[in-house]
Amino acid sequence: MSELKRHRKKQKRRKSRHLLAGSSAFYAGVFSCIAAAIVVSALLSVYFPTAAKPEKEKPKAVEVSAEPSTSKKPASITYTAAGDIILHKPFLESPVYLDSQDGTYDYTSIFTYCKDLLSEADYTSVTFEGSLVDGSNGYSGYPMFQGPDALADALAASGIDMVNLASNHVYDAAEEGFLRTLDVIKQKNLIPCGVRSSEEENRYTIQDIGGIKVGIISYVYETTEAGGTPSINGIPLSDSASALINSFDYNDLDSFYTELQDSLEAMEKDGAEYTIAYMHWGTEYQTQQSQQQEEIAQKLCDLGIDVLIGSHPHVIQPVDLLTSTNGEHQMVCAYAIGNFLSNQQKEYMQAEMPTGETEDGYVLSLSIDRDKKGNISLTDAVFTPTCVYRFDDVGAQFYILPVNDPAALETSTGISGISAEAQESASRTGAIINEGVEKVRAALPIRS
Repeated sequence: MSELKRHRKKQKRRKSRHLLAGSSAFYAGVFSCIAAAIVVSALLSVYFPTAAKPEKEKPKAVEVSAEPSTSKKPASITYTAAGDIILHKPFLESPVYLDSQDGTYDYTSIFTYCKDLLSEADYTSVTFEGSLVDGSNGYSGYPMFQGPDALADALAASGIDMVNLASNHVYDAAEEGFLRTLDVIKQKNLIPCGVRSSEEENRYTIQDIGGIKVGIISYVYETTEAGGTPSINGIPLSDSASALINSFDYNDLDSFYTELQDSLEAMEKDGAEYTIAYMHWGTEYQTQQSQQQEEIAQKLCDLGIDVLIGSHPHVIQPVDLLTSTNGEHQMVCAYAIGNFLSNQQKEYMQAEMPTGETEDGYVLSLSIDRDKKGNISLTDAVFTPTCVYRFDDVGAQFYILPVNDPAALETSTGISGISAEAQESASRTGAIINEGVEKVRAALPIRS
């Protein structure tokens, strides 16, 4: 069970105690006025029936346009971010997911044990590395990730609201595949981020989540050579596609900062009250951020970003709390939140990362509040470690497992023999992020 869920259960128990106390006073009044116990019982059965409460649906966020917020009503929301999803070859070939009779896929079972963690938040995002194609020319894993639409179905069914597409594999199926992926994501009622369908659309999105307007923007690094055609992952972009993918050039960061500042100013005019930036950056399989990442993060803090969430290294990198150079603003920086789903098990990563970090990730849950004066603050940040568990029976099978309570995992999942592996994953994650997590939590609440 996630820390967020425990917190909410405690709140419910407190409410229940208050209700019980009020009920006792009520019943005392009733008994003082009505002598016959049988009459009291009858009245209670009429006016206080015991009916099961309907299951509460996850509230839907609403995309907003140029409409500054005038509401000063207190509000509280939870925004959750999970890491990278990469469909390697086993996801495309395993009979666990592929129906050989009709050629369809079903990935929903992968999310069985993390679905509650994703769906209990008011808004949840994930990063997808690859393209969704129609399969007429088949599907492919590394190095050109092209998967089936069934992944989008599984994400939508598991509580995901937004899919960050700004990754170094966004152009793996060229312009046609990139645009098709964007269309499929929208058709599944998911919000795309980091890309757009036309130059008339904003580079960012603003989501009204529970009455708080959150501005979200995402960028991916380019592999453009000096004076050359813009490229991502070594693949040259067409002029039209280049304008639709949020990308930055490490060799021309000033242009990136200017573009980002323009977007932030536009977000503010459109009513954004809190800002989150996703950065696909860094060096693969490095569990420490680079100096360049630190410099970019500091600049984003200076520009006023509230939370920075990193991806691409396929391992977790540290967490930090940065302060702007003028001392007036603080930004939570998660340099890299790791893999959420992949086949990068340590037995297959002996050359790159033989110690298991590619199996690890964490889900970041941010509690964002508006007080009665209209001030927006980050009031809580929960870092729930996860690991990708693979076993082979009739074929490769995967589960994403929250490992915040490894000792209870076998009981909660019914999967035997996984406690030690879960504990190792949680320990690896803690060794990387715990110092930064403590720094963030000690500073709460953090004003926007």
